[in-house]
Amino acid sequence: MNFQTFPPYSPVSQPLIWLAEYENGEFFSEYDPETKEEHSFSDIERDKLVRFGQIGLGHRFYYEVSNGNFKIDGKMIELVYKHDDQEYALTGQQQPYRDLISYKDMEFTFNPNGQAGNGTSRIVQYNFGYKAELQDGPVHFHFQILYKIPTDGHPAYFYIKLVSDRTLDGELVIKRNGVVADTVNAPLTKNKGGEINWILQ
Repeated sequence: MNFQTFPPYSPVSQPLIWLAEYENGEFFSEYDPETKEEHSFSDIERDKLVRFGQIGLGHRFYYEVSNGNFKIDGKMIELVYKHDDQEYALTGQQQPYRDLISYKDMEFTFNPNGQAGNGTSRIVQYNFGYKAELQDGPVHFHFQILYKIPTDGHPAYFYIKLVSDRTLDGELVIKRNGVVADTVNAPLTKNKGGEINWILQ
């Protein structure tokens, strides 16, 4: 069994849970499928990781640790930064992308005039991805990418942050299943971050 064949449903009432797949074929999930015991994100063995992402509601969202490419319900997402005629690979580099990220955005609602303890909290968005330092030719990048999944029915999207050690007047090229899906004007100023939100169609 691998991430593509793992049952895409949460074993608890929380709709989505994080899931880590190890190189020996074992899985480590936010909640144990059998006991429902909650596991700590900090206990993920990053040196053994091959895939990481979210499952639930019939969906599988993850990225490949070996190259940083995302698989969103079977769609492969790759990113390249293009400056003049030079292309710099953001995903697909032959290095492990092990600095994974996973967290939830929460919302707490309460009546300030009501009784103590009348508030309720809920998850408004699930987030997962990674950050990486990348060297491609003469350019050094700090790269962060998160797949963000709102719970209010709005479409999921990618948050992409990029910092370069030199000024580049380029564009971000996003590929879906090996074909260019979008090209975004993305000039970078040396050592200053640029951020983009991109909705996967």
